[in-house]
Order: sequence, then C-alpha cells, then structure tokens
Amino acid sequence: PTRPSQSPRTALVSRTPHSGTRVHHFAMRSSTQFAVSAAVAATAVSTGASSSDCLGFDTCPDFPQPYGPGSYPTSYNYTGTFPSDFVWGLGTASYQVEGAYNEDGRGASIWDTFTGANTVGMVGSVCNETPCPINEAQFDKGATGNVACDQYHQYKEDVKLMVSLGLKNYRFSIAWPRVVPTGSVADGVNELALQYYDNLINEL
Repeated sequence: PTRPSQSPRTALVSRTPHSGTRVHHFAMRSSTQFAVSAAVAATAVSTGASSSDCLGFDTCPDFPQPYGPGSYPTSYNYTGTFPSDFVWGLGTASYQVEGAYNEDGRGASIWDTFTGANTVGMVGSVCNETPCPINEAQFDKGATGNVACDQYHQYKEDVKLMVSLGLKNYRFSIAWPRVVPTGSVADGVNELALQYYDNLINEL
C-alpha cells in the first residue's frame, strides 16, 4: 500500500541548510511500517505461519516474489565506496508534509480531489457538496494529506529536528496550488504562500 509520493503540481527546490535538517515523519513512518509488514508477510508465506504472524492483516497475504530471480536474496555483497564529494541529504514532498490543505488561500490540488478531501468552496475544486468522492483507485480510503506532518505550522520544530540529526542538505518541493491557487500566474500569486516558503528557507 502506498500514498501519493508527490503532487504533480510541484517544483523541486534544493537547499543547503545552514543549521539543520527536516525529518520526513510521514514518509519514514509509512515506509517503515510497510516494509515491516511486507517482510513479515513474506516470512509468513515462506514458513506457512499463521495470520497472527502477519501484523495488520486478517490472513497472511501471498507476497509477490521478484520477477527476475524469483526469490528474495538472503545477503548482499557490496563493494566500493561513495565518492568523497558525494552529497548526502533528505527530501520531502509538499503534499506529504505541509498539511494546511485549505488554509491561507491554497487552491485544491489533484491529490485533494483524488483522496476525497473536503474542497467545497476552494479555488479549483470540482466538488460541490460533501462528502467529496474518493477516487476508486485509492487503496487506503480516508488517507489524505490534509494534515500530514503539519510542516506549514511546525516548520521551526522540523528544522530543529534537522539540526538534531546533523543533516546538512535538504530538498523540499513547493506546492503550486498554494502559490498559484488557480493554476495561472495571470490570476495572481498567493503572497501568504510566498511568505511561508520565505520563512522556511530563512529558518533553514
């Protein structure tokens, strides 16, 4: 199971923080939980374990094997080193971390529409009354980026977390529905959105 990783209506921005790092709470939690569930499920299938061994599942699912080799490796043999000028860092996607989906003039994004967020009255919304429909292709019904990691309100705390990790490089994306709510610059730019990104960059 996956959640949308990044809104198609975003532009990538790379920054080198003077003092810190953003830990991607949402992505790290969901990825870790999925990886653990997947590993447990794979073990259960191979050993014939009961459903109680597959956390989060009523019954142990059939876990797909790799297409090429047909089975998962039990060890990895790596050689070599990373170049001395290799740059390590972390990255986030606006939809996954910002939250505040309907605040300060942000327009509705395609991910809001896809997940069935209540976008009634928002610029760009295609939903006229609640409940707004969830796209049938959404696996995890009810999962949205409405709040996410709430970076929009807690960016200062997030940067402190970056500092505590000793991270020197952080890449984040800009939510264009926040900056250009209608999708057209000719209709105006959201100054509150620009102020948010200015504040984030200054904090970094």
